[in-house]
Amino acid sequence: MKLTKAISALLLLLPATVAIAQHSDIELGYDNLASPTAFVIQQDDQTSEGYQIFESNFVIRDPFSPDDFSSSQPGFATPAQGVALNSGDRVWLTAVDARLHSSAGVGFVNYFNPTSNTLQATGRVSLRDNSGATADLVLSGTSIESGEVEQFVDTASAGGAIHDHVVLDLLDEGTAPLGAYGIMFQLQSDFSSPDGTMDLSSEPFWIVWNYGMTPADFSSIAIPQFGVSSTVVLLGDINLDGTVNFLDISPFISVLSGTAFQAEADCNESGAVDFLDITPFIGILSGSGS
Repeated sequence: MKLTKAISALLLLLPATVAIAQHSDIELGYDNLASPTAFVIQQDDQTSEGYQIFESNFVIRDPFSPDDFSSSQPGFATPAQGVALNSGDRVWLTAVDARLHSSAGVGFVNYFNPTSNTLQATGRVSLRDNSGATADLVLSGTSIESGEVEQFVDTASAGGAIHDHVVLDLLDEGTAPLGAYGIMFQLQSDFSSPDGTMDLSSEPFWIVWNYGMTPADFSSIAIPQFGVSSTVVLLGDINLDGTVNFLDISPFISVLSGTAFQAEADCNESGAVDFLDITPFIGILSGSGS
């Protein structure tokens, strides 16, 4: 009876419009607005070397181009509160050679081969910003094929906020092998004088895209190759206390209603936290005996 009431409460507490949290934006800002010395990037998973690592998927974004796999996730944004930029500052995304920063890196495009369980410098990816004036950057395994290295993200508003996306396109989809594709990036800005001169760079961070792997294999097999320790995810344990019970209901609603991705809330293991996770979550909660 208590469980039935809790489930009913869960459904009633869900807002009329729930944001689908596929992958959270990378939230960023300066450590100090008056005299910035570093970018602050949201805490996500970290590698053993201390690099942030963000997960995404190559998907069919255009239903009229079923053979074209690309991604606009994650985006880049300042948080609603707290960290910010200075008005008028411009931000760019720059791809870097992972060999120069990470012991796991093998090049610009770091392909995880699920057959050999290794990273290989192969594959081709293009980056396209929304400025319309920047030549697309095309990356191969160990080289920059063409285009402009700095891809424009956004200009900070009067309140110091940005929110925009670049598009990552997996090239040669007809021959590109299934697996995961990782690129190491830095964010840059022209804070000292908005003239396009790069004055500040973030620490490098990884973004890794899943291409055809199951979400479970992507997280447990591919991601560790980029330097992240493999961890066991207890589905439904949203508050991370080691058990699944009534105390996870409120945190589940928060994740479902927000923009952050949490593996424990991805109860159907689809790589997204959305309405389709509600029924699996209730099933896990019902079977927990709590």
